[in-house]
Amino acid sequence: MDRLSVSTSATIVFLSLIGVLFGQRTCTTTQVSYQTTSSVGYYSEPYSQNYGCGFWDWSRCSRTRYRSRTRAVYRQTAVYRTVCCSGYTGSRCEAVCSPSCRNGGTCSSPNSCSCQSGWTGSICTLPVCPFGCANGGTCTRPRVCSCRSGWTGATCSQPVCTPSCENGGTCTSPNTCTCQNGWSGDSCNNDINECAVDNGGCHHTCHNTAGSFECRCNSGYSLASDGRTCNEPPAVPRNIVVSNVGKRTATVSWVPPPNTFPNQLTAVSAYRICASQNQFQEGNRVVTAGQQSRMYEFTNLEEYTAYFFHVAAFNSFGEGASNDPIEATTLEAAPSAAPLAVQAFPNSSYNITILWSPPPEIDRNGVIIYYEIQLTETENGTEFQWTSPELTTTRGSLHPHFHYEFRVAAHTSIGTGPFSAVETVQTLPAAPTAAPTQLRVSNFDSSTIALVWEPPPFTDRNGDIVRYHIRVTEQETQTIFEYSSTSQHYTLTSLHPYYNYVISIAAETVGVGPFTTGLLQPTMESVPSSAPGNFSMAVVNSTSILLSWSELPLPERNGVVQGYTICLTNVRNGRDTDYSAVSGPYSIVNLHPDFTYRAEVAAVTVVGAGPFSSQIEVRLPEAAPSGPPTHFSVDELSPRSITLKWGYPLEEDRNGVISGFRVRFISNNFTDLEVENATITIEEVKPFTLYYAEVAAFTMVGIGPYTVRIRVLTPEDVPSPVSTTMLEAIQGSPTQLTVQWRPPEEPNGELLAYSVCCRESTQQPLCDCDSAISVSSTSCPCGDLEQDTSYHLQAMFPVGLPHVKVIGGFSPYTNYTCFMTANTSAGESSPGIPHSSTTDESTPADEPQDIMVNSLNSTAILIQWSPPHIPNGIILFYTIYINDSITFNIIAAYQNSFMFGWLSPYQLLNVRLSASTKVGEGPLTESQSVTTDESGTDKVYFDFSTIVIIFTSLTNLMPLQVSCMSHKKSMP
Repeated sequence: MDRLSVSTSATIVFLSLIGVLFGQRTCTTTQVSYQTTSSVGYYSEPYSQNYGCGFWDWSRCSRTRYRSRTRAVYRQTAVYRTVCCSGYTGSRCEAVCSPSCRNGGTCSSPNSCSCQSGWTGSICTLPVCPFGCANGGTCTRPRVCSCRSGWTGATCSQPVCTPSCENGGTCTSPNTCTCQNGWSGDSCNNDINECAVDNGGCHHTCHNTAGSFECRCNSGYSLASDGRTCNEPPAVPRNIVVSNVGKRTATVSWVPPPNTFPNQLTAVSAYRICASQNQFQEGNRVVTAGQQSRMYEFTNLEEYTAYFFHVAAFNSFGEGASNDPIEATTLEAAPSAAPLAVQAFPNSSYNITILWSPPPEIDRNGVIIYYEIQLTETENGTEFQWTSPELTTTRGSLHPHFHYEFRVAAHTSIGTGPFSAVETVQTLPAAPTAAPTQLRVSNFDSSTIALVWEPPPFTDRNGDIVRYHIRVTEQETQTIFEYSSTSQHYTLTSLHPYYNYVISIAAETVGVGPFTTGLLQPTMESVPSSAPGNFSMAVVNSTSILLSWSELPLPERNGVVQGYTICLTNVRNGRDTDYSAVSGPYSIVNLHPDFTYRAEVAAVTVVGAGPFSSQIEVRLPEAAPSGPPTHFSVDELSPRSITLKWGYPLEEDRNGVISGFRVRFISNNFTDLEVENATITIEEVKPFTLYYAEVAAFTMVGIGPYTVRIRVLTPEDVPSPVSTTMLEAIQGSPTQLTVQWRPPEEPNGELLAYSVCCRESTQQPLCDCDSAISVSSTSCPCGDLEQDTSYHLQAMFPVGLPHVKVIGGFSPYTNYTCFMTANTSAGESSPGIPHSSTTDESTPADEPQDIMVNSLNSTAILIQWSPPHIPNGIILFYTIYINDSITFNIIAAYQNSFMFGWLSPYQLLNVRLSASTKVGEGPLTESQSVTTDESGTDKVYFDFSTIVIIFTSLTNLMPLQVSCMSHKKSMP
């Protein structure tokens, strides 16, 4: 296998990124190159090849062949090697920095230094001060600052003062002191007199001290927490006025008191306002107002009452003095409370009395003029309202046993006060003034009626209903029944079926109210209470009976008799059948002959049947069967016989003792056969023929119905022999024969196909094909031989017109003997009478055989041969080709050899032969070479008698005939 080297196709670099990120000082890469090789591969490619096939290769067939093909196959191989990353060098691939790192720094990556603590910069030459150098200082070494003048400290952040600050002063910048309160000067050594300005901010007196001062209060006062103010409460508010006095309100206004030392401690923080009904007491109406308040409105004061008002101010030191009391009286108002002890009691069913006491004196708020009474009828919401100057009142024309809600309110000249709480009173009950309503009745059964009703209208009940009275009148007997119920429903029981009842109801409280209008309600029907009388049964014929009875008495019907139900029992099978009759007598038909029946009858209303009468039994006479035999079917079936079987009719259809059966067999005519048993075999039927059959049973009285006619198709059989009428050759078709025939006289089934069996007549003597022999699909037996394999299946035709076909696949110019058979599903017929015929001639199928070419002398050669194996006809002549330039046609009837002379000595000759029939020339033999003897070496002579040759030039095809007779002799 050849290989071809190909240049590198790709390089892939893998970086160690994590190592680089964490400062690793080395870095490598992996280079991948690919080497491509090629080779030659082989594979098979299918192609289609045509060739001759069939009889004598006359047909063209196609088959798949395979041939080898080549193609190039390429394969890549990866080659890996490790190199340093860019910026790295050496055997360990370490990083390179230029210029190099200083002060102990190390090169961590290309041109990147990792510095020691205290140094920074690209090559570690810059010192680092972690907290920086302030106020213009410079970092000269790691963590060391060089400060400017006036500053000191590790970071140059501390100022320097000369001289230093005194009395608690602080150096805040170079040569600058910030002094404590009370001192001044460059070094804070001068005292300040604070009392010289605004009394030092003191309330009463200011006293100076070294570096400070203090405030002092007059006798009787103390210094406040601010060290400046003395604890002096506020003065009395000014211009206090009481105005806008109403029924329950009054407004107090004022002006703030004066303040000689205003500040947060002395400022008024709140006001205290009092309203009292006693000028010498503070009272219970004390409120506090805010710092900015200048007035306050009292509310919810008592009407028609004198009040005394006081105002005082507050600051951080306490409450100041209040003013002298100012008196004001509120105006009159409606009462503020309801009357007391409100109550009522009923006088009768129609009136009540209400009484009460006045409101508390403090809540009257004036003079009570009268009282207002409100009365509400709870049941329907009707309201009543009136007034009374007294402490009692009576109300009439009310409704019995109704609930009434009432309340009372007092009234002054200003208005009405609040009503008292609602109280309830109920009038006394009375008898209802109306009857119950919505009376509804329903029947549960023939002796029960259910009643449901509603109470009288509420306004007409006049009390609690304790019970209901029910009055029931039975119209048929004019009997009155009385019942009572404490609920709104009642069930009447033990009533007479199908009777009319009039029903009315009344309600009772302290008395019985009116009854409802009578409601007519009949009871439901019931089943009759007795059976019809005089029941009898008479036989009419073998399939019918007549039943008779008398009607029920009227009291026992319990409704309208709609008809009668008859129960008829088949004693043999216990089956019951019900019949309905409007009246008697009643006829029942379509019964089973020879059966025993039992009957009974009952009267029927819409509710159902009453009791049945006593049973009567009778047996009907015998009759012809009413049903056919059962399970009629074909038991056994062959092409020449039919066996039928069946079962007896159903027991209920036999109508007596079965004496026998009649079988009707139908083909072209009817055939009736009588048998005693339930089977029959019918012989001498035809194969593949449609028959019909039916069977009936009979008793001594008559024959019954036939079964459903069944269809019987006999199986197929082998057909009778086929008659061949013609077997002829076809002019110009050496491999085909024409066959003509007549179909079998007895096909014995559905013909499926025709078969033609043939053999060459020269293989064995013609056999007798009259005997019935089974024919296989691969060979055709014939004659007395058990299996004649000389016949083979030549062709098979489908069934149909015309009955003439062309058969192929024969050898040319051959005598064939053929016969025909027909096929059904049962098999193949016996062979028909054979016919013989010879196929037409064709060109020879092969070349002449056993060819020999010998040199006779220096001028002649001898050519000898045998006929072709397959001449396909009569060989008329042989054609000899000499060096493919001279052709001789030799008449084959005379000889199979030829001597060719007039040749040159020691001449090389190539000889080929072919045979011809009347149809044409066959194939040529292989070329045979011969060389004539040298001159003077002749050893063979020939005597020619009669030789007929035809000389033909390959250029002008002009024949030359020569006749002679010769007998070849060999010389020593």
